[in-house]
Amino acid sequence: MGKIFAACAVLLLGATPLAAEEFPWCAKFDAFTQNCAFAKYDDCVAVANSAASIATGAGRCVRNPNYRPPAAAAARAKPVLDKPAPAKTASPQR
Repeated sequence: MGKIFAACAVLLLGATPLAAEEFPWCAKFDAFTQNCAFAKYDDCVAVANSAASIATGAGRCVRNPNYRPPAAAAARAKPVLDKPAPAKTASPQR
């Protein structure tokens, strides 16, 4: 029994916590209801339009304020290129 408890403790202590996956788009249906499970704007619009009702009106899509792009995507962002210095032209000596 002690070995099983020790093995479980090692597994639990070595486990990394799970994080919820955030997506960049949210469909807002009313003041209290939104769904932030959309990776593409077009998918968000399709759901927001299909969920429209007389009571709530048309849904709309907004950027998810909690979304942070993955570190790998941020590293692949366009690099800032150094501009080469303008070539110096020799002026004629008088």
